[in-house]
Order: sequence, then C-alpha cells, then structure tokens
Amino acid sequence: MPGTQGESSRLDRRRFLKRGLVGGGLLLCAGALPFAFRSTLRRRPRGPLRLLSADEYAVFAAAAARLVPGDGAGPHWPTADALDCAGKVDVLLAEVHPDMGSDFRRLLRLFESGVLGAVVAGSPRPFTRASAADQDARLEAWRRSRFALLRSGYQAIKRLAHASYYSSPEIYALVGYPGPPVVPKVPG
Repeated sequence: MPGTQGESSRLDRRRFLKRGLVGGGLLLCAGALPFAFRSTLRRRPRGPLRLLSADEYAVFAAAAARLVPGDGAGPHWPTADALDCAGKVDVLLAEVHPDMGSDFRRLLRLFESGVLGAVVAGSPRPFTRASAADQDARLEAWRRSRFALLRSGYQAIKRLAHASYYSSPEIYALVGYPGPPVVPKVPG
C-alpha cells in the first residue's frame, strides 16, 4: 500500500544516502584536486606548521581575514594576520583526532577550489586569489547554500576563525573581557 511507514522510511534513507554520497563526493574531489591557477601564496606561516600545509594555511588565513572584524573595524582592532589566527588553528587541529584534521584540510581545499567557486558563487578564481568582494560573495554563498555540507563547512571555518581571534589576549580589553580568572595554587 503506497504511503505506508515502510515506504516513507525508505525514502528518508534514500535521501540521507544521496546527500551523504554527494557530500562525500565533494570532499573526495576537493582532496584530489590540486590548487589550480595558483601563483604565489599571499599569507605565509610564521613558523613551522604542525598539520596544515602552507596552501591550506593561506586559505584559512584569507577566510579569517574576511570573517573577523580586524580588517575593517578601525585602528584599535588587530587583524587576523596580526594575531596569527591560522597558526593558532593549525596548533589546535594538530591536537585533535587525525580524522578531524584530515576532514578540515579537505574542507579548506574544497573552499579554495576555483571550480566549486564558479559553480557556487560565480567566481572561478581560487579563494586566495579572488578579490575581497568575491571572497565575501563566496563566504555568503556557502553560508546560504542549500547543501548542508557547504553550510556546515562555512560554520566550521567561521567558528574557528572567531575562536582563534577572540581568544587572543589582545582582544580582551576591546570586548570588555577582564581575562581569565587567576586560580590560586592550592598548598601542597
């Protein structure tokens, strides 16, 4: 009988599998695609990287520069580059489960892709070589995408950018945070 519970759950499983396969396929392609049309890196790591490649570092640094207030908030706000947000994320991700770090690296390669940029935001240039307006358009396209993978990817990049930026002591006074509490040592 059409419309039964069994048929409904098959459709839900089918839709779930279809979405999972599409998302997995996008991540797989991003991991396999080289960074096409690259010339030179605009943002270079300050020191040795623990997880990210120099290219992945540059992608995250470029995204963080567009997401945190430092690049346009006035002279008192440091930039994401000045606080080395990408370096902080590299250190953090080197400490998490290896699968999580690998997934984030694939996400950054997907985000950088000029091919996906052309499809999603109409800009065929890799993210790190795009203009500020095109970078903002790509971030917005990912934020509003109908694909959960892209929306989740945007949220991961944005949240890590904000966490690395606002956890910097240089920002505490600007947001009215007195800093972490001083915990007295217990006599031993």
